[in-house]
Amino acid sequence: MHLNFNVNNKEIIFNERYIIRFSFVLLVGIFLLMYLPFTFFYGWKFTHFELIRLLKHLLFWIIPIIILHEGLHGLVWAITIKNGFEQIKFGFNRELLAPYTHCKIPLKKWKYISGGLAPLLLMGIIPAIISFTLGSPYWFCLSLFCIWSAAGDILSCYYILEVPKNFNIQDHPDKLGFILIPI
Repeated sequence: MHLNFNVNNKEIIFNERYIIRFSFVLLVGIFLLMYLPFTFFYGWKFTHFELIRLLKHLLFWIIPIIILHEGLHGLVWAITIKNGFEQIKFGFNRELLAPYTHCKIPLKKWKYISGGLAPLLLMGIIPAIISFTLGSPYWFCLSLFCIWSAAGDILSCYYILEVPKNFNIQDHPDKLGFILIPI
């Protein structure tokens, strides 16, 4: 998918199937890139046991993880804009069965990307570093889940990198994507 930046085509919408395929490829990729080195250092039996334990715990932790993930988007965006949380909307898309955080105003590219990738960094990458440092399969499995759950954010931010400096990014209010606003 390549972005077209002409004046008549300012809405960038992601196909749900495209995001699902990307999230599957991301999951397999991060699993292989992280799992192989982790099991080399700490052993696969220990990791397998902790993965089963984490899956049981996810039933309890899934709602707090979702709230924290969406809250981090909102918090970073609110910190970087005028009128902070007044411009942030949290919700749940029943059609896609997905929670979301929406910023009501257009953002500069760096602000959108900062808020977009905050959950990946704080809930995925940092726990991955902790897991490798401590040899903790539980933190390792949790980081895999949180990195995977940021697939849509990663995809959006990847395409936002292509947006020229003469556009701000407006989070799309109803669809998976964003709107380019000329500055």
